[in-house]
Amino acid sequence: MNYPEKLKIGDTIGICAPSAGIVKPEKLEKLDLAKIALENMGFKVIETASVRKEENGRSASAEIRAKEFMELLENDEVKLIIFATGGDFLCEILDYLDFDKIKELKPKWLQGY
Repeated sequence: MNYPEKLKIGDTIGICAPSAGIVKPEKLEKLDLAKIALENMGFKVIETASVRKEENGRSASAEIRAKEFMELLENDEVKLIIFATGGDFLCEILDYLDFDKIKELKPKWLQGY
C-alpha cells in the first residue's frame, strides 16, 4: 500500500468543496475558527474558490468542483485535502477527474465529512 507522507508543521492543507459549499453564517464562523486553529498549529491553509458558495446543494458545477479538487491533488505543497462539508453530490465530479493523472501523483491524505 502506498501511504501519504506524514503531516508536519509547515505543511499546506487544502480545503475544497467537491459537493456542497458553506454559506450559513454559523458554519462559516466554524470554518474560519478551524482555519485559525490549523494556522496556529503551524500549518498553511488554502481554500478553493467554491468553498464559500452554494446553489442547489452544490458549491459549483461538477466541472468546476472537479477542477478545484484536481488542482489541490496536483499541488505538491498540499499534503492534506479537507472537504468542507458533506458529499451528497460528490459522485457528480467523477466523470471530470483525470484518473490517469491521479495514478501518477504522490498519495495525499483526504478527509471527508
